[in-house]
Amino acid sequence: MATTPSIPSPLPERAGAPISVHARAHSERVSDWIALDPEEVAKRLDTDLGRGLSPSEAERRRARDGANELAEKPPPSALWQLLEQFGDVTVIALIVAALVAVALGWRDKASESFLHRFGDAIAIGIIVVVNAAVGFAQQRKAEQALRALRQLGAPAARVLRAGAMQRVPAHSLVVGDVIEIAEGDRVPADARLFETSDTVVDESALTGESVPVDKLEAGLLAPSTPLAERANMVFYGSHVVRGRARALVVATGMRTELGQIAQLLGSVEAQETPLQRALRIFGTKVVIGSALLGVLVFVVGSLRLDAPIGFLLLTAVSLAVAAIPEGLPAVTTIVLALGVQRMARQNALIRRLSAVETLGAADVICTDKTGTLTENRMVIRRAEVAGRSLEVELGDQGGVVLAELGRGPVTPAFSGDDPLGELVLSCVAAPGARVADDGSIRGDPTDAALLRVWHSHREAAACAGCTLETLRVVPFDRERKLVTVVTSSERGVESHSHGAPEAVLGRSSWVLGEHAEARPLDDETRASLIRRVEEWASLGLRVIAVARARAAAVSLEEATLLERAALLERVEHEMVLVGLLGIADPPRAEVAVALSKARDAGVRTIMITGDHPLTGEAIARELGIMNASEGDVITGPEIDTLDAAELSAKIEGIRVVARATAANKLRLIEALKARGHVVAMTGDGVNDAPAIKAADIGVAMGRGGTDVTREAADMVLLDDNYATIVGAIEQGRIVYGNIKRFIVFLFSVNAGLVLAVLAAAVLGWPPILTPTQILWINLITNGLPALALGMEPVHLDPMKHPPRAKGEGLLSGSELWWLSSYGVLIAVLGVATFASFHGQSLALAQSATFTVLAIGPLFHALNARSRRDSVFVLGFWSNSRLLGAFAVALALQAVALYVPVLGKVFSTTPLPPATLVAVLLACATVWLAGELEKGIRALARRSTQPLHPAGG
Repeated sequence: MATTPSIPSPLPERAGAPISVHARAHSERVSDWIALDPEEVAKRLDTDLGRGLSPSEAERRRARDGANELAEKPPPSALWQLLEQFGDVTVIALIVAALVAVALGWRDKASESFLHRFGDAIAIGIIVVVNAAVGFAQQRKAEQALRALRQLGAPAARVLRAGAMQRVPAHSLVVGDVIEIAEGDRVPADARLFETSDTVVDESALTGESVPVDKLEAGLLAPSTPLAERANMVFYGSHVVRGRARALVVATGMRTELGQIAQLLGSVEAQETPLQRALRIFGTKVVIGSALLGVLVFVVGSLRLDAPIGFLLLTAVSLAVAAIPEGLPAVTTIVLALGVQRMARQNALIRRLSAVETLGAADVICTDKTGTLTENRMVIRRAEVAGRSLEVELGDQGGVVLAELGRGPVTPAFSGDDPLGELVLSCVAAPGARVADDGSIRGDPTDAALLRVWHSHREAAACAGCTLETLRVVPFDRERKLVTVVTSSERGVESHSHGAPEAVLGRSSWVLGEHAEARPLDDETRASLIRRVEEWASLGLRVIAVARARAAAVSLEEATLLERAALLERVEHEMVLVGLLGIADPPRAEVAVALSKARDAGVRTIMITGDHPLTGEAIARELGIMNASEGDVITGPEIDTLDAAELSAKIEGIRVVARATAANKLRLIEALKARGHVVAMTGDGVNDAPAIKAADIGVAMGRGGTDVTREAADMVLLDDNYATIVGAIEQGRIVYGNIKRFIVFLFSVNAGLVLAVLAAAVLGWPPILTPTQILWINLITNGLPALALGMEPVHLDPMKHPPRAKGEGLLSGSELWWLSSYGVLIAVLGVATFASFHGQSLALAQSATFTVLAIGPLFHALNARSRRDSVFVLGFWSNSRLLGAFAVALALQAVALYVPVLGKVFSTTPLPPATLVAVLLACATVWLAGELEKGIRALARRSTQPLHPAGG
């Protein structure tokens, strides 16, 4: 993974030259600018708020301080990515073995056949190349898919230069520039606001705060103010949701808040995955053991056999290669790649093959809330009108359904005497949202929530004669804290308002009654409404109040001609309170099931959010992440006060982290890993990227995620859905189980091969197999069923047991015992076969032994499907790929035996029919022994079942 270089130093100053403005800006922390008024900031940055910088001064500063860009390390070249595929210890050992085989073949001048001289080296080389090609192709394919997610084109910025507003590439901005931003813009640099007009900015990618933030130029803030609460600043990478503003650039490039996160990301080192670590340790042991075996065979052969040194050396090398086994890297890579394809069909794009099995080991998921656990859209969840409490449910095609508590769905009427109908009509006051061509609701999140209610009932309202036409909009401002829309319909001219509860209640003298009549808003009712606001706020709901003007408060002519102040005096004075609305980002429908599935699988979920702790806790309780008996909420500032030991002591109880910064998230991941957890971290904002890179498995969002986050991730969710993560964990467990299945198979049959050849050498017999025969067995008759075992169907639900321990070895003691037992059985069959036919001829004995040691593993593959259940319990035909591999390997072995040309290559002679039958029966003994063992174990389980109902 590319790392972000450190911040480049400014170019050196000339002697006696003034200090660089950017250097001066950097010497003052960015947080200091929020404590100064705009005029003082402009003075310190040597700029003019009314004219901006001159073009020559801007160019001088850019030449001195560098472009307004995040430093980025170039991606590795295709050649380097290809070479990385050859770094595995077993692959290196295979390459060495191939080189030795080439050297010996080069010396073998007596053989005229090129294939006979270099066949061993070619066979090893093919496996190495196939392994590298599959891994390289998958990595490049994932990167191409990732590039398709990136936004093309460099953003532009509007900047004031020499008194003229102009549009320039964002990378050309410098400290001291005066910029203008408006709705839909991406903020091009960190800047101090000095002029705002209803400015609202979405900073979720930077802070994790799901609700857009109101911005204002007035007011000085303490330097220690948290990033999410710096209302007089805008930050590079955030987006303007509403309004316009002018601001003074105080930091660019790597000196911005976004740049600091990029630096933090660069400091995180990539980690080995559990499978990489297990395969490296296991592979190293196997390579060392194989080398020692090769030396042992060479020494014993030299002492007991009258054979050329070159032949003995090649036999030793071939035996060492057979013991590795060389099919392991290729089969592992192919099985992982197949897992990647299955995950891609489930909307999970895997960027690194090793991430597949790491998911299966994950026991903690640290997940972003907004868009992952929730739908990333604000909707009305609760409503209070005329003393009636309602729940608002999501209907078909994004609509909403009103449901009264305890009574189910209700249908509002627009006859003028139904409070529900009046509530729906008031939701038309949503000027910041619109209905897109595809029917979706877009715009300001709060207005979109209201418009969704009105849009869901607009046809019923129209049928009742309520076709509303907007006459006048008075937008939200901070002084009033509400928005008002004046409409015209068959009912006459009406005014609808919504805003902060305290603002609307303060302007209301009436409240809607049971029959939609206006009755006085007395103190008792007002107090009850305030309590309801506080109750909903404690549940994490954002509460707004809706109201309408008194009847005939304004005429049609007045609605269009009155000045703003006069109009507001008419329509926002002594209003009729219609009701309260509780707005929230609702949980995804499928997430609760996915969370339950994760819990059953022993996977703990920690929700990380930039929201208020109460909001986070409410969502966590609704989803079941927290319950009454367990689960703690901690905030980012609280994490800052804890040392490593204190955080480690608290970490096991944490279920929600609120107001978290990038550094907080990184500390959380490191603390979990230090306690031995395998951690998956999900996120979409740049503030998630360092933690995503530090996690064992980093998961980024494909739809709403940022480029920086996707670059740091191992997996990209194409649907931004938590349920996809749980599905990927399930696939990871399936893949790991199949990898272990074929590893146990390969090492059991390789153990038999090694023991048979070693026993023959110790007994002083002639070689029972030629080097080419050994490689044929290892690559073809072992490799094909191993690959099929890597695609074994699921036997038991992998999510019904906890994940494997982080330090667990690749093979357990029982698996080692199992593979050794069958290795000994296969070796005994091979040695017995050679002894039986050696008296007839050496060629016949070698051919029969070659067949037993090649076909015996095919029968053993049926055993390897499950160490517990018979193949008839699993379903004989349930793994058709294995049966196909059996048939193909059997046919290839027949070709090696009975085709004369290949008989010379493999030094074989055709087996007579009676001999062939005897050999095949000997091979089937391996499978029969396995079935017998499983039958005995099944009987033992049944006999203990009454005493131990949960056993087995």
